[in-house]
Amino acid sequence: MTTKMRPAITLLITLSVIATMIALMGVMFKYLDVARDKAEVKASMIQANLLSADMVELLRQILGKKPSKSTMQTLFETPLGLRAESGEFMMGIACSPLANRVNITWLETKDNNRSALAQSLFEMLTDRVNIRDVGLLREKIGAALKQSSSVSFGVTSRLNEKKGIISFRKFQQLLDDYRYETDDKEVYQIPWQKYFSFGIDHQKIDGEFMTAEALAFLYGTPLSVVQGNYQWGALNTFLSEVGESRDTYKWLFSKKALAVAQCKASYSFRKGNYSFVFNYVNGRIEGFEFFGN
Repeated sequence: MTTKMRPAITLLITLSVIATMIALMGVMFKYLDVARDKAEVKASMIQANLLSADMVELLRQILGKKPSKSTMQTLFETPLGLRAESGEFMMGIACSPLANRVNITWLETKDNNRSALAQSLFEMLTDRVNIRDVGLLREKIGAALKQSSSVSFGVTSRLNEKKGIISFRKFQQLLDDYRYETDDKEVYQIPWQKYFSFGIDHQKIDGEFMTAEALAFLYGTPLSVVQGNYQWGALNTFLSEVGESRDTYKWLFSKKALAVAQCKASYSFRKGNYSFVFNYVNGRIEGFEFFGN
């Protein structure tokens, strides 16, 4: 090998080493970005847990064990916004009624009145959109309510659910499973959450804050009439106007306001935007869900 060729070979080796180092540095920086993102999400989840605990404590103080109708109405109608003076942290909080619809768990209850009511509602909704295989859908809902873990596309979830209760997210997976087996898209046309409540086990309905859809179903009243005349906190007034009585569902309606709500908080943390949802049930959290950006 000539003397002139050696510098060229040395230069080639040096360039190869540099190229390799640059490639490794690129991989390293990419790994650091991923690790940093994971750390951000983990930190935001910790922050969400702390925030939800603070929110529940605040709700306990505001609502107490037996909140008034006006207190609950104020909670539902008044979203809150919080902002740090430095501008580094912002959060919005909104709560909505949860025990104001037919409970999906009543499809499997032993109580005859509640079971008949839930089944009648289920049949009305599925008939309205001509569900292809009502029996299969009903079977899947029943199975989900009876087991402690959810099944999606034939695969059992690793996240355990409290037996007899399913969140709406898990219910959506159930609908996906049904759609996958039957190719029936109509199952998505049903506004399930306007008629059924998910994620809690309430035995009474807070009639003062019902959805218009659920109230229209209970009394066989046109939805347009309910939407045009019913207001939260004035159930008796509305029923009087349409010639109905609260006593028709004396066994169903709660006599007092229920300390039950679904609360959602959206907040910015460092460089990301996050949110979490939880059910507030008589001073405790049920069904906490975290959402990243």
